[in-house]
Amino acid sequence: MSEPKHSFLHELFLKHAHEVSAFIRGRWPREQDVDDIMQESFLRMSQVPNPETILNPRAFLFTTASNMAVDRHRRRKTRERYIEPDADIENLANDHLSPERHSEAHQALERFTEWLDELPELHRHAFVLYRIEGCSHAEIAVRLDISVSTSERYVKHAMQHISVRLSALQA
Repeated sequence: MSEPKHSFLHELFLKHAHEVSAFIRGRWPREQDVDDIMQESFLRMSQVPNPETILNPRAFLFTTASNMAVDRHRRRKTRERYIEPDADIENLANDHLSPERHSEAHQALERFTEWLDELPELHRHAFVLYRIEGCSHAEIAVRLDISVSTSERYVKHAMQHISVRLSALQA
C-alpha cells in the first residue's frame, strides 16, 4: 500500500472508526460483529484504487458498513431458516447413514459439482456466492468486479443450467 493511501486511510480510521461503530450498534443493536463490520468497511475502502478521490469518504464508510450489516443479517436469517434449532454437530456426526444412502448422497454431490464445473468461472462463482454463501447481488458485484445486473444474469444462467441437467437426469 502506498504511503499517501496508507496515511489517508489511517487518518480516516482515526477520525471515523468510533462513529461508524456507534452507527452500527445504534442501528443494529443485536449485531455481534460490529468491529468486524467496521474493519471490513475500511478494508473495502483500502481496495479502492485511489480512496482519496472518493468525494465523501465518510458517507462511503457508513454506506458500506450499513450494507455489510444488512448482508450479514440476511445470511443469518437464511441460515436460521435451514438449520433445525435442536440440531448440533455432534448429533449430525452420530446420525449414521446406511451405506446405500451415503453412496447416493456422495454421487448426487459429485453430479452437482460436475454441473457447476461445466459453467464459466464467473457464473459458477456468482452462483456459489448467491445460493450457498447467501450474498446479495450487490455484494457479488463488488466481489467479482461486475455489475449487479451481470451478477443476476450469471446466477440465472447457472440455475437454468442446473435445472436442465436435473431435468435430464430425471427423464
